[in-house]
Amino acid sequence: MPGIDDEQFQNEFNNLTRLRHQNIVRLVGYCHNIQEIQVEYKGKLVLAEKTHRALCLEYMSNGSLDKYLSDECDRYDWQTGYGIIKGICQGLKYLHNELKPPIYHLDLKPANVLLDENMVPRIADFGMSRLFRDEKTRATNSSLGTIGYLPPEYICNNLISNKFDIFSLGVVIIKIMAGRAGYFNSANMSSQEFSNVVQLIWTNRLLETSNLRKAYSEQVKICIEIGLSCVQEDRHKRPTIQDIVDKLNATETECTYASRNDLSLMCQIIKDDDLEELRELSSIDYRIVYHGKWRGSDVAIKRTNRRCSSDRLVQFSYFRFLCTCLYLSFY
Repeated sequence: MPGIDDEQFQNEFNNLTRLRHQNIVRLVGYCHNIQEIQVEYKGKLVLAEKTHRALCLEYMSNGSLDKYLSDECDRYDWQTGYGIIKGICQGLKYLHNELKPPIYHLDLKPANVLLDENMVPRIADFGMSRLFRDEKTRATNSSLGTIGYLPPEYICNNLISNKFDIFSLGVVIIKIMAGRAGYFNSANMSSQEFSNVVQLIWTNRLLETSNLRKAYSEQVKICIEIGLSCVQEDRHKRPTIQDIVDKLNATETECTYASRNDLSLMCQIIKDDDLEELRELSSIDYRIVYHGKWRGSDVAIKRTNRRCSSDRLVQFSYFRFLCTCLYLSFY
């Protein structure tokens, strides 16, 4: 009979050949070769079989998510963190809902989430994964998953279902948002207290303007609530992966709306007198660039070289950079 390594290799190979999704690691090639070699056994030379097994996967230049988790939550900005959460959820939705029969990963954890050069996540390591046909829940005697990511129903009764992956996903989401220590600290707080703490940490790091800041802060809140709902002890109370993706999509709609509101404020009418401490920086053809102050903020101003009275209204557009530096273009 094949050993556990043979079974896991064959299982991962079979499942990877079925998978085609932007958030699932792609199988490039494989090696499975058996070689006969001479070895000494009880003082005699005998022939033995040596098996070479390897899976060749696409290269993920940023490595695993595991190395980016920190207790200070400062390894990535919120947009990157949210993109990782959304990508993992989309990959899991593909496995659970879009494959026939579905695949349950059963070992979802940061070490099994790989990141490409753009920090787009890919779910990897399908050695423990299982195909589920008609049954929704199954009892097993197999040893699955990783301690810390195992749901109570598996620990107590060896039950596996799609809610196994949902529990693991919840742990991953909480660690992305609160770090490893933050995840363990959540056990000593109410869900509301923990959600408020995590939301405050991320909100204080947001650099967006007021409308987007509020929308992203709400997105942070929804994500931590999703994570907490996924790790409920009763598996029947955990959301489905479709529920989770729908909630995430709703937050994106709010962020898009807030962004459009911000853009509507980027075209205003001002007077020349609103600008202070103008100092010419450069002049190219009919355009002159100045440094100055507008409503207390440092600004760079690009202006056409045409005369206008001090009380003439000028329409301009500006774009906010870090350190409240604005770029204004006069037309």
